[in-house]
Amino acid sequence: MRFYFTFSIVLGFYLLGQSQDYQVISCGAGYNKQSYIKLFEGSQKQVANDAWDLAFTAFGYQDAGIFINESSGSSMGQNLPQTELYDAKVSDFNATIILDSIQANKYLNSEASWSYGAFNEARVAANPFDFGWGKYVPAAQRVEGDRVYVLKLRNGNYKKIKIESLIGTTYTFKYSNLDGTDVVTKTINKAPVNANKLVYFSFTTNDVVDIIPVGGYDLFYGRYISLARDPNGTVEQQYNVTGILSGPGVQVAAAKGIDPNTVSLQDYADKFSTKTDVIGYDWKTLVGTSWALAADQAFFVKTSDKRVWKIVIIDFEGSATGNAAFIKTDLGISSNKELLDVETSISPNPADDQIFVSLDTKDILAKDLNVDVIDHTGKHIYSNNMEGISGFNVLTINTSDWNKGLYLVKISNGKLSTTQKVIKL
Repeated sequence: MRFYFTFSIVLGFYLLGQSQDYQVISCGAGYNKQSYIKLFEGSQKQVANDAWDLAFTAFGYQDAGIFINESSGSSMGQNLPQTELYDAKVSDFNATIILDSIQANKYLNSEASWSYGAFNEARVAANPFDFGWGKYVPAAQRVEGDRVYVLKLRNGNYKKIKIESLIGTTYTFKYSNLDGTDVVTKTINKAPVNANKLVYFSFTTNDVVDIIPVGGYDLFYGRYISLARDPNGTVEQQYNVTGILSGPGVQVAAAKGIDPNTVSLQDYADKFSTKTDVIGYDWKTLVGTSWALAADQAFFVKTSDKRVWKIVIIDFEGSATGNAAFIKTDLGISSNKELLDVETSISPNPADDQIFVSLDTKDILAKDLNVDVIDHTGKHIYSNNMEGISGFNVLTINTSDWNKGLYLVKISNGKLSTTQKVIKL
């Protein structure tokens, strides 16, 4: 059911100028679809909840995140088919797996990051070489799978699955029926779709499927699982929620307890976060049979091209249509840069005898930088202070005596930092 009191906000915005626009988004009646939204174009691409099963990250050379499709429709008190992932606690794909013994080992996607999905939940966060489903082996220059999972599909069938490796840009995984029959081995090359950040796979088609709009997207609107935790961080409840997540490379700042007509970006310029659930699902509240929206909140969204938008959500119709609406204000290209926004590139990567670290340090926050290189043991093998620099700079680092493997290049100003990975061949 619609909540109408916010229409006064719409009028207020249109009186302020011509840079505001009204955009309707939808995840379908009964929340049966996912919507991928572009703010500048005012467009959305809708796909059915069951259009894909797995998603593999394609951010660059060193990422290895794998997600499951958690979207499900409105249950209305019924148990709806949905994808579930369980850790079998074995490394041998041929091992016998008893379903009753793994029910406590259910894994979910992170609702705050596009870097790590359900397949990564078992990783040791302090170890940059641990991806949950496998570990990076410096000597072999590959991620080798060491964990078998059980995947429950929407049709109720169970599959045994193991991500065997990530070599360069190629994922290899193997799956079968739970009893080991009908073994299938698949390879997925993430290189051709880096611009879209994720590669989607369907067990229905047994192939990669086209999901994300060309050029990527800014916001995801649909169903996902959120976790309620107690003060100790223990998960108490899992909820299927309908909400908005920011896309890869997008940052969001939440402004609450404010007047959406007068709130200033300047007051929130240092509040931007890469967490994907800053908007989330709690911008609405069910009151009786109607949905209420807070009239004192807005969101600033910085897209991957550094354009900033102010978004005020003004309508949500619930499961009847799955429609929501917001007023968006184009605030232009951001001139306010944090250290994480400093353009940094490392080439060649993989490295040979030397690498070139390129830094665009136009922002004052990026002056007086420390550049450190850390090996897989955590040892600092290189350090350099670039004092008082400004503009475009290139730092040459000799890598001829480095051992083969993965290294972290950390760039910091003492308060903020950014880290990139480089491979030595």
